[in-house]
Amino acid sequence: MHVAGGIGYEFRMLGPVDVVADGQRIELGRGKQRAALALLMLTPDRVVAVDRLVDELWGEEPPGTAKHALQVYVSGLRKALHGGRKPADDEQLIVTERPGYRLRIDPEACDGHRFERLTREGRAALRNGDARLASSTLARALALWRGPVFADLVDERFARIEAARLDELRLAAIEDRVEADLALGRHGELIPELEALIADNPL
Repeated sequence: MHVAGGIGYEFRMLGPVDVVADGQRIELGRGKQRAALALLMLTPDRVVAVDRLVDELWGEEPPGTAKHALQVYVSGLRKALHGGRKPADDEQLIVTERPGYRLRIDPEACDGHRFERLTREGRAALRNGDARLASSTLARALALWRGPVFADLVDERFARIEAARLDELRLAAIEDRVEADLALGRHGELIPELEALIADNPL
């Protein structure tokens, strides 16, 4: 969770793009405005160049109004994230920094980045022979998923690429968690899950 102005924010990509502020979902707008936020979420607390945002949102032949449209989308996102109020400078979540914009949040506030950290920690625990820690850590990672990655942005190329990458990590995390559970003697509990996994991933 990221706290700004006393409000706790959670940014979610493991499912439809979503932002929750103090337990309440924020209306983020549609289409490219949501996609612009998703792009910033991929690299939290790092500047994303305007040219890259334009390329990802409009492709190789963007309209002449693309940069102005991007400014409008960012303005709309700022208003949405702060409930229509003008935040203090140190509370602003999307800041303008050359050569683009930065989503000024702790990466841990984004479920995708938290998933990857927990997956790494779970795999390390498994390698170190701590099956119980591996199982619980990987289960926490997998519980973050609410559906397909960027489920509402399937027409965006960058979203499809990121979804494919995270889907592979998710399958690897499931395999590692199953291995940990087998080491803990949970064979009977795993049979239905393994049958479903084999049906979905026959290779």
